[in-house]
Amino acid sequence: MARRKRKEEETDWVAPDFDEVGYMRREIQGAHAAVATILWAVVGAIVAFLLFSVLPALAFFAGIAVGFGLYFILPLFGIKTDAFKRKDWVGHGITYFFSWLAFWIILLNPPFGDFTDPTIQGISVSPYTLGYTGDLPCLVPVGGQVAVPMGSNSSIYILFRATDNSGLASLHVYVTPAARTTFEVNWTLLSGKSQCARHRPEDYPAGSYNVTFPLNPPASSYAFEIVATDGVGRQATASFVVLPQ
Repeated sequence: MARRKRKEEETDWVAPDFDEVGYMRREIQGAHAAVATILWAVVGAIVAFLLFSVLPALAFFAGIAVGFGLYFILPLFGIKTDAFKRKDWVGHGITYFFSWLAFWIILLNPPFGDFTDPTIQGISVSPYTLGYTGDLPCLVPVGGQVAVPMGSNSSIYILFRATDNSGLASLHVYVTPAARTTFEVNWTLLSGKSQCARHRPEDYPAGSYNVTFPLNPPASSYAFEIVATDGVGRQATASFVVLPQ
């Protein structure tokens, strides 16, 4: 009898009614908050972009500081933040950070901005005679100078690479023979197979240039300076001395 009475007193569990309208409202509010957060990230990216040329570290922290303005900005978009919990703010903060970082990186690169200097690399020097098509030794300057055994050759062949993320606006090569006046020499853009020994199967990489310079009149040394400039005036300079022997 005791068991039967206890069984009769048990009640069935009833699931609470699902508030479909309230759920939809919360989802819509969340979507609006996400869109507003991404739009505010654009503002933060613009602020960081404007400050980057002043001080990169300041630009970074300023962009993050703008993110704290979400607390004041979201209500202006008609979003009620009173019911936001800590996890909601953390989620919107993460959305802001990665959106801001993506927009900022886009603004720092062409066509919006250019904060990267050109590069000059792969410099080598070879003895040369006009019309020669064989292998070149392609000697690399060490410590800012290179000794070139001329033999019966009458010119030197300088190979280098100059590049920029948005393209070069100008490229100049200056030569100063020992005890003489500086002057500029013309360069040639290279393509096709490399002429350097041990690299003949390889193609010249993009941005490869050549300067062929006749040693007439001869001098004990030749100081070279390569100056590459991009569209916003950023420069890269490479200097070295050639010692013909």
